[in-house]
Order: sequence, then C-alpha cells, then structure tokens
Amino acid sequence: MQITQITVSYGETRNQTMCTIIATAMQKGGVGKTTTALALGSELARSGARVLLCDLDPQASLTEGIGITPDMIDTTIYEVMIDPTVADLAIMRTEYGVDLIPATLALAGAELSFAGRFGRELLLRSALTPLRRQYDYILIDSPPGLGIFTVNALIAADALLIPLQAHVFAMDQMSQMESTIAMVRQMNPTLAIGGIVITMVGRTNINGAIEAAARERYGDRVFRATIPHNVKIIEAPAAGQPITVYAPDSSGARAYHALAEEVMERWPRS
Repeated sequence: MQITQITVSYGETRNQTMCTIIATAMQKGGVGKTTTALALGSELARSGARVLLCDLDPQASLTEGIGITPDMIDTTIYEVMIDPTVADLAIMRTEYGVDLIPATLALAGAELSFAGRFGRELLLRSALTPLRRQYDYILIDSPPGLGIFTVNALIAADALLIPLQAHVFAMDQMSQMESTIAMVRQMNPTLAIGGIVITMVGRTNINGAIEAAARERYGDRVFRATIPHNVKIIEAPAAGQPITVYAPDSSGARAYHALAEEVMERWPRS
C-alpha cells in the first residue's frame, strides 16, 4: 500500500461557529488513547469548555474509566448512530464537567449489523453534526485497528490526535496511520493529523530517540507536552476517574494539563 505524506493542517477549514471534533486514534492498542481522551476532556472542561466524550470502542474503556457502569446506561452510541434523534437521551452528565455518549460491550456485535447498511461509514458524522453547536470540543475514543467504528471516527473528525508510544516500533505505527488517513481522506478530504502526543515516556535512550525522530519527521504537529510512564495514570481508570482528578499533583496530571493548554491554543473555542 502506498503511503501518502499528509499535508500539515490544524483544522483551518472548520466552521468557527461550531465545535472541533477530535478523534484520538492509533491502530495499535495500549498506547494511552483512552486515557488521553478522558484526561484531555476533563482538563478542557475544567478550563470552562463545553466537552462531549464519545466512546466508540466496544471495550467501553472510556465509559468505565469515567465511572459509568453498564447498569447505568439506557442508550449507547450504537443507538445514536442508528437514530441520531435519540442523541439527547444518550448523553450522560458526569461529575467531572464532561458529558458522555457511552458504549457497552454489546457494541462488539453491532459492527455486523452495519455490514450491509448504505452509508455506514457516515453514521457517526450524521449523529454528531446536530450536537456541534452544544459543545466546544467533541472527543471520540476510537478502537484500535481499522474496523467500521474507526473509519466512522476518522470521517466524523476535524482532526486526529494520535498518541504515539515511545516504543521501538512507534514510527512503523505512524506509517500505518498515514496510509489509513490517505484512504479515509477520499471521504473526508480535510482530515489531517492535528497533533501527535508522545506517551509512556521514560528515561531510556530509546524513549529519547523515538521522541527525537517523531519531532524531526512531524515538526510542530508533535505537541510540546509529553506524557510520562506513571503508575497513577494506570491506577486512575480502575478508580473510575480521570488522572487529573485521581492524582492531580502527579506528573501524569501535570502533563495532561499542559497538553490541554496546547489543544486550546491549536483549536481555540469560538
């Protein structure tokens, strides 16, 4: 598959009277994607922004990570994609200032129901469009891999926020993402890498080398803030809290606070 170089774009074509839809995406799992969506969303909300989190991962890690259990859920993102008019019923208010459209494990079987549906790649965009004027930011947590849910997230998004693990195979993963973006741009021509955040950063030589390589290749698309390998970040989802609430003085929380400030610089609220 040919790799197409992505033109730098931070969403300059978006309607400034509407919100910015950001998909956190990476084809490899375990890179801090869900943690980033949750922590970033809570920090943006703490700054006064109106934020909606959208859990599009059948593992429902974002939903559980904010303390929402299946017995608390009446309507999920699946029902919203089928019928956008039920979006208001699906939106759940949380104690952390962010709203959530949840997922459950039942979403895993939903992909089959979309198989023969016309326009299935556009379902999420159609569902989120009426909500744009209610929020400053909508953050989509997409699943790893390139299934129908990830494609829906990329088509709905104004920009991608890619968590890049400081790992030896990280740049190979970015090449795969570039290939994916090139394919999806046939349906969402303005899609671009809005930002890359280096995650799970330690003090090893390989961590430094990966960060340096990413900054050399992608320039200012790489956020200045980096996310450390921090035990509190691992503990927070089990407590059903964003790291910025669970351990606000930790290095991980400080890092996500810095990331949120950069996101607001890059995509100011209208």
